[in-house]
Amino acid sequence: MKKIKLILVCCVLLCIFQSSIAQRLQISGSVRSAVDGVPMSGVSISVKGETIVSASTDAQGRYRLEISGPSTLTFSFIGYKTSELSVGTSGVYHVIMEEEVNVLDEVVAIGYGTVRRSDLTGAVASVKAEDLKKTPAANLDQALQGRAAGVTVNANSGQPGAPAVVRIRGIGTVNDSSPIYVVDGVILSDISFLSPNDIETTEILKDASATAIYGSRGANGVILVTTKKGRSGRTNISFDSYFGLQNRWNQLDLMKSKEFAEKIIELDGVKSQQNYYEEYGFNRWLAAYRLGNSPYYPVIRSSANPDGVNYAGIETDWQDAVFHKNAPIQSYYLSVDGGSEKSNYAMSSSYFNQDGTIIGSNFERLTLRFNSNHQLKDWLTVGQNLTFSSSEGRNAMNNNASPGASVLSAALAMAPWDPTHYPRGAANSADKDLSGQISASSNFRNVTNPFSMVSNSYPSDKNERWVGDVYVELKPFAGLSLRSSVSMDMNNNRNRLFKAAYEYSSYDKMDKNFLSSSMSRSAMLRYENILTYSREIDKHSFSVMGGQVTEQYSYYSTGGAGAAILNPVPTNWYLAQTTEDRTFSSDNVARTRMFSLLGRLQYAYDNKYLATFNFRADGSSKFQENLWGYFPSTALAWRISEEDWMKDATFFNDLKLRVGYGQIGNEKISADNFVLKMFNEGPSFVGYVFGRDQQLVNGATILTYVNQGGKWERTEQYNFGVDFDMYQRKFSGIVDLFVRHTKDMLLSVKAPAHVGNRYDPVANVGTVENKGIELTLTYRDSKTVADKALNYNITGNVSFIKNELTSLNGGQRVFGTYTLSDEGLPLFSLWGYKYERIYQSDIEALSHLTGYLENEIAYHAGDARYTDINDDGLIDDKDQTKIGNPFPWLTYGLNVGASWGSFDAQVFLQGIHGNQVFNAARFRTEGTGADATLSTTMRNAWHKDNNPNGDIPNPYSAVNGFASSRLVESGSYLRLKNVQIGYTLPATIKGLNRCRIYLAGNNLLTLTKYSGYDPEIGSGVDFGNYPQSRTIMIGANINF
Repeated sequence: MKKIKLILVCCVLLCIFQSSIAQRLQISGSVRSAVDGVPMSGVSISVKGETIVSASTDAQGRYRLEISGPSTLTFSFIGYKTSELSVGTSGVYHVIMEEEVNVLDEVVAIGYGTVRRSDLTGAVASVKAEDLKKTPAANLDQALQGRAAGVTVNANSGQPGAPAVVRIRGIGTVNDSSPIYVVDGVILSDISFLSPNDIETTEILKDASATAIYGSRGANGVILVTTKKGRSGRTNISFDSYFGLQNRWNQLDLMKSKEFAEKIIELDGVKSQQNYYEEYGFNRWLAAYRLGNSPYYPVIRSSANPDGVNYAGIETDWQDAVFHKNAPIQSYYLSVDGGSEKSNYAMSSSYFNQDGTIIGSNFERLTLRFNSNHQLKDWLTVGQNLTFSSSEGRNAMNNNASPGASVLSAALAMAPWDPTHYPRGAANSADKDLSGQISASSNFRNVTNPFSMVSNSYPSDKNERWVGDVYVELKPFAGLSLRSSVSMDMNNNRNRLFKAAYEYSSYDKMDKNFLSSSMSRSAMLRYENILTYSREIDKHSFSVMGGQVTEQYSYYSTGGAGAAILNPVPTNWYLAQTTEDRTFSSDNVARTRMFSLLGRLQYAYDNKYLATFNFRADGSSKFQENLWGYFPSTALAWRISEEDWMKDATFFNDLKLRVGYGQIGNEKISADNFVLKMFNEGPSFVGYVFGRDQQLVNGATILTYVNQGGKWERTEQYNFGVDFDMYQRKFSGIVDLFVRHTKDMLLSVKAPAHVGNRYDPVANVGTVENKGIELTLTYRDSKTVADKALNYNITGNVSFIKNELTSLNGGQRVFGTYTLSDEGLPLFSLWGYKYERIYQSDIEALSHLTGYLENEIAYHAGDARYTDINDDGLIDDKDQTKIGNPFPWLTYGLNVGASWGSFDAQVFLQGIHGNQVFNAARFRTEGTGADATLSTTMRNAWHKDNNPNGDIPNPYSAVNGFASSRLVESGSYLRLKNVQIGYTLPATIKGLNRCRIYLAGNNLLTLTKYSGYDPEIGSGVDFGNYPQSRTIMIGANINF
């Protein structure tokens, strides 16, 4: 009996043990960072509700543990959000950990130093590196579009490699109003050499309290860029690549052959031509009224010439012809970085190649970068940042009204019945074979076939650039550092253009081949010594910085031209081979120097009350009489959330008020604005007759007298801002209000005629005001969906800006092409007549314009009715007025991103509102048809017999060709700038830390009322600008 009991007990215990074994789960997997996909070592893993750590990840980010049954695991690591994972069965589970984002604790570059965002007193915007890389752009300026409040970026041109127009807080001057770029401490005027992949951080200094430390260069804002540096630990190898196909997203709606021919016959109004067309048909009409017996055209098909070219059967879409389909864009980036506690390094190579969507345009760039930092002693550190860039490209001429100076204008000028090249078997009246030859324009004779522009022109534009610095940093004792550096920016340019001899028409020809060649070299050398001392005493903390900067810019160029190379093969494209029309080799030289002293004091009390004081003094060789400019600024901030009485307001994690004021300068002017300029290249203009034999000898004359008292353009700016962080740091925002006054703007001043100088002098007389509001809001959160963390964020920014030229003070108004800068107007306002409607009768015109006699009035039925501004009964220059503003009063951007498990997605929208564009291309597409294919809108053109109620004025009347509001259109748009979907593959290959593939689209949708190619027109005047492209691409981010 005892044996039976013992057996039963053992069976029960065995069942209990087996049940226990069955409930225990075997869990393994890996943990990676969502930031860069790198495995994370040392991550603590525990069962939720228990205090004991069950496991931690090894050096490769792997983990393994055993738990008693279905549980929720927590993964924690300093600087990252705690992640939770529900497990119900044994298996392999991979975890992605999100970085703990505390915006106010980020370190921000502020120029000659850094500061925590919580201690920031000026208006500074930050753009994340991963956001920049999501736009397939050659340059940083394009990638910034829509990413920061107060920063207006106009892509301006879809030309490959073309720079964007960047404006920070409006336009402060009629002169150069572009910001400066500071890359690893090196001050630059452009950033085209740098791959966006090399960028670690980007900070945009917007108000004067932040930019005054750059003195005479800070008036238009400062963009600080820090490139990637190595970190201590294992070596990291990264490879990023994408390949895409670009296509145009829009085209003009133009008439086809038959409709176009009939419309120009109708507008011409010659009855005999109308009858000839109706009786004999298209081919006979074209031969009689367009081609004639010219040897440049093939014989046209007729009953007498059945083998001639049948123009009636040709339908060429010239827009399709000059726009590439599926133009490739590609980028490849390889980087290696790493280091130890004492040294680190980062090196990279990148290659970017883009074919344009318009024929004859492309761009490629190779960039090599090497950064290193070495701590030789506890008190001594040395390092360097060096980038080499080599680029070349070909531009398609665009945004020019002349069909000989723009591919698009030439395409519009070609008739739809003209082939791009003559078909096989085509021959002229002299029986010359024209098969495959580029066609001559048959409708408008003074035009160059766009294929002729590309096929017979061989430009070569190459640029090599070295940018970098070497530095030594001494720290003799705690808190004190001395940094000395030498930086450079060296440019070498080689430009050559060969044009072949050819003849396709009396206009589209080159009688002899031509060659021009030039070389230029520029170098900026800068020496900086910066001393900084920081210390904390009880509740007081302060930092004092002082420095000295010396720099020199030098430039030299030389070039010449010639014609008639006897054997014009590419190996002979040198000036020495030209035999005719040689020009003397010309050269130019320039040099400027600057010496600067700068200082900054930062103070904080109890982490609540913050103050920053900046001062810089610049002495520039550009200003002969007022050598020195002085630029002070101050900013105060109050962290309200740190006050005791705010501790109970738990919904505020941080709340800070900022106020700032500063004076900054603009020295982006010609180096010889304040020197006497002479002209002695006689005998033209300055030849003098002397002696009995009346010999013509060379003389000289004054071009421009010295601007007495010339000095810096000066900008004063006031700023009030609020920074806040709320609801467990899920919701944050920045609000800024600013007023920016530009004083002493350089304008031409009219001199008396008897003075005799050819050009008017300039003087510091103009004033400009920009004022506005900026708002940036961010919301981020995380939820668990299907046992995986769904992380999402929404960031939006919006800016409201008003611009006005407040005073000329004796300076002259600045006229441009259909633009004017005048007192009381925004800079570069569109200027012309205010269009009302079309006169329905001659009597209406006479009753409106009472200042004209009946026999002298130029306005009749079918003509444009313009507003008589001054009510004098005449239409003249006094009636011209502002008809539009090319600068938007509203800019905005919205970015939505999310990640779930191995998937991630992003949608980015960007837009502007309130600006206008003068659509100058409509002068031609809504004209007589003599110089361009007509728009389909001309179906409703006024005609005295066929359409007396038309809404487009009679194109044959000269008064209808005046610049007026009829051609002004809204330039507002909303653009789906980027959509991206990515997937991170499981790390199953040894040594592969991360492999993410993605599919992306750029400019997928544009909502706009603008009828031209593209509403992004930097100048506000569109003659046929190179439009942005729609791009579909696939890419990969790989880390080893």
